Amino acid sequence: MRKAYVRKVLLIGVGIVVCILWMSGWLNLQIKGLSVIAEDVEGYRLQAYPVDGEYSAKIDLSDLDSNEGKVLYDDGENQIYVEKVYVSGNSDYEVNFRSSGTYRVRGATVVSGNEHARTENGFTLINHVNATATYQGDSYKIYPSGSSGLNYRDGDSFGYYLNPHDKEVDIDIEKDPIIEVKLSNLYMHKWEKK
Repeated sequence: MRKAYVRKVLLIGVGIVVCILWMSGWLNLQIKGLSVIAEDVEGYRLQAYPVDGEYSAKIDLSDLDSNEGKVLYDDGENQIYVEKVYVSGNSDYEVNFRSSGTYRVRGATVVSGNEHARTENGFTLINHVNATATYQGDSYKIYPSGSSGLNYRDGDSFGYYLNPHDKEVDIDIEKDPIIEVKLSNLYMHKWEKK
């Protein structure tokens, strides 16, 4: 009889704790991450602005997997790193970057290649980044290949084609497999509780 009573008390206690965590937003935040804050227009204020500086990563086209995890940007709380480098089609190289920020009930931050601006219908993905690549001393503009919304618990992803579109540059990985990617005008997003 006493064991049944203790179990009921424990079960009720756990239920109360779960309800408190859910009502405070903490549990939902732990499950879904940063997007919970980003979508809460009533509860959080968003400040988005460009980050000063130019950030670079050297990509080895002869060993695509070796690039995964190379850090492009790190301010101690937010990071952008190489998620994947791959070949699309026969010879078009692409690099995908992954942003990783911080989130807690008081607010969140993430630095990205995309500006996640709020609109009446949700969010837009605006790419303000100035992106260039340098191969064998020849620099050229590179263009976005894709991006995601805040689909990860702590950020998003965005990518670039590494082959030039505006000029003739012959990428020969037998001759030189290293290409340097430089990004500037990244975007800081800061959400603060109202």
